[in-house]
Amino acid sequence: MKKIKDLRKIPSEELQKIKDKAMKLRDDGISNKEVAQKLNLDPSVLSRWYSKYLKNFRKQQELLKKGRKEGTHTKFTINQEKIIIEMLQEHKGLLDKEFVQKIIEEQFKIGIPLTTVGDYLKKWGVNSSLIKKFENEFVEKIGIDNFQSTKQEIMRRDGIIIWITIMNYEIEKGINIFSISTRAAKNKLIFKFYRNQIQPLDLIEFINQIATSFNKHLYVIFSTKSIEFVDSNYRFENKKKITFINDA
Repeated sequence: MKKIKDLRKIPSEELQKIKDKAMKLRDDGISNKEVAQKLNLDPSVLSRWYSKYLKNFRKQQELLKKGRKEGTHTKFTINQEKIIIEMLQEHKGLLDKEFVQKIIEEQFKIGIPLTTVGDYLKKWGVNSSLIKKFENEFVEKIGIDNFQSTKQEIMRRDGIIIWITIMNYEIEKGINIFSISTRAAKNKLIFKFYRNQIQPLDLIEFINQIATSFNKHLYVIFSTKSIEFVDSNYRFENKKKITFINDA
């Protein structure tokens, strides 16, 4: 177990860099516990940092509101949300928070923080905690010992596990969002939006795109609750690099 940093011995400039990195990771949807482990920080200290960070941001937003021009708000109407979602559905590549932030800022000519982007993504069914929830449910279902054995075998083969959530969200009557999401390299939230119910070929295409970022064999774990995936679906171009595992 790594030793927790003694922040009292760290120069202020270096400490600020650690804080900035920690806040960026928290904004990216990574849990307080995971960030603390990653940066060797005391979780309670990190929690205080993030609470203060959010409090300061809200103060800044209130100050901005006083001088804002009409239309520069960051609380969208349902019609504005629909416009954003349709634009994201049109995008063929993989999405992340930064890309969504850019789309929103270009469309509405406003500045919007990643924390607000994350809030809307949660509303639209794309959320790191949902992926973690599926991971916990899967491990509980097959048993911790069986999972650890499987995980060790995957590591022995120089492979990596990719957890996938497939969601169907209705944010308003008649406005449905279909999505696939994962936490890929460096635990970053990666996702795609679709206009229609997710099909096996959508999942295969998504994973093929993810696979370009890895040199290792991918073991993709997903739920059959949201997609019918039969044996014939396992035949695809990257079968030597990707193995699908479901919870059936």
